[in-house]
Amino acid sequence: MDKQSYSKPPLSVIDQIKLLKTRGLQIPDEERAARYLHNISYFRLSGYMYPFLKDKKQHQYKDNTAFEDILNLYRFDRELRQLVFASIEKIEIAIRSQIANHYSVSLTSPFWYAKPENFSEPSEYSQFINNISQYINRSNDIFVKHFFKTYNEPHLPIWVLLEILSIGQLSHLYGITAKSPPKKAVADYFGIKDPVLSNWLHTLVYVRNTCAHHSRLWNKELSIQIKKPRKTSRLWCVSLNISDRKIYIILAVIAYLLDAITPNNTFRKKIDSLILKYPAVDTSAMGFPKDWKNDPFWSGASKLLDTQS
Repeated sequence: MDKQSYSKPPLSVIDQIKLLKTRGLQIPDEERAARYLHNISYFRLSGYMYPFLKDKKQHQYKDNTAFEDILNLYRFDRELRQLVFASIEKIEIAIRSQIANHYSVSLTSPFWYAKPENFSEPSEYSQFINNISQYINRSNDIFVKHFFKTYNEPHLPIWVLLEILSIGQLSHLYGITAKSPPKKAVADYFGIKDPVLSNWLHTLVYVRNTCAHHSRLWNKELSIQIKKPRKTSRLWCVSLNISDRKIYIILAVIAYLLDAITPNNTFRKKIDSLILKYPAVDTSAMGFPKDWKNDPFWSGASKLLDTQS
């Protein structure tokens, strides 16, 4: 397809409001709308305007659509991101602890990560070591400087290293370690198989970064296909007709992992409350099944099954 020149002119906020009104959007308080457009920007809000269009090509809004409807969808997405981000933080910290505990004891060394035989892919291992070496050299953390000043060691103990690795590096570290009892033990703690945990961590890195950069999450099409577990030690979603690229399955993954960390967590209640707070939000765009509330996975905390994997 031949490329064309970009011809859209820049518009002032006043002209942006005029344009929205000509497209059928109700804006009873233009001064208030102008404040939001000044502070959020038209382009950022346009992603939340799209679901309200009845004619996508002509950008005509559905009857009785108001500027407040768009703001409510924006607010819902912001609160969803905040909840997801905070929950992934808990999972990240728990993964760090599990890796530090299981690998160090099983492999009887705080420096096991510096040994190539503990990894499945030599080339990826070399790249990982090079990356974290540069990361350590740039670190201004006092505990890192103290260690190298105090000890005659070329590497940090794994429990120190894990405190400065990003969640992406943490996911990569677990993913490239060789199949082993400690790798299985970390996955067992969360009640899934290690290939599933590797995939889930990789996906959570992507979702976490989406939240950190304040990008739209609610109807996002995931670029990573998430693995659905065949066998779990806790109750998993009953419905088999779940998209592996929508936010619904990410929320299920977060809820499932949190159950291992904090069995009495309130994540499910917070998701339910958020959806009730914004009833106009189309949950089907997030991949929610119509009967999701009837799924035992969501109706109560996920308990250990009688037959564990």
